[in-house]
Amino acid sequence: MDTISFHKLRTAVQENANPADDLAANRLRHSLHSALTGSRLFAEVEFGHTEDPNQMVIGVCRCADDVLPWEAGMGVERLWQTVAADAQWEAHTVGCTDTLMEFEAAVTVDESGHYVTVHLVAEPSEATKAVIVQRADEAAEAAASEAMSTLPS
Repeated sequence: MDTISFHKLRTAVQENANPADDLAANRLRHSLHSALTGSRLFAEVEFGHTEDPNQMVIGVCRCADDVLPWEAGMGVERLWQTVAADAQWEAHTVGCTDTLMEFEAAVTVDESGHYVTVHLVAEPSEATKAVIVQRADEAAEAAASEAMSTLPS
């Protein structure tokens, strides 16, 4: 789901329900933390909570060596489907660049519509960042060389 559609759905849920209690948010946070640490997609995983209704559960991760943010995003999406399997309703979005993965989700945790929201970001490992920079430099050099070869003499 694209980010704009997700934010519209999340807002609709928030306007028609109340945030879940800390126990439900902590359960979701623990389940997601366990899934991410067990996946080997990430070398570091940290979670916390906020009073912000748009990101009640927050997470910051560093990808494992040789795991790119888009690969982590695909993995998080699969893991999320397991973590949120018992939810009454769920929606999520994943966005990725070369240097960042961002995952946002919302679930209702009971029949009365109490919700929990999640915001998770991940960046590549330092080793993977170095490879990304090296490849970008090589691509820039190749483009410059190509441009120079097409100039008239």
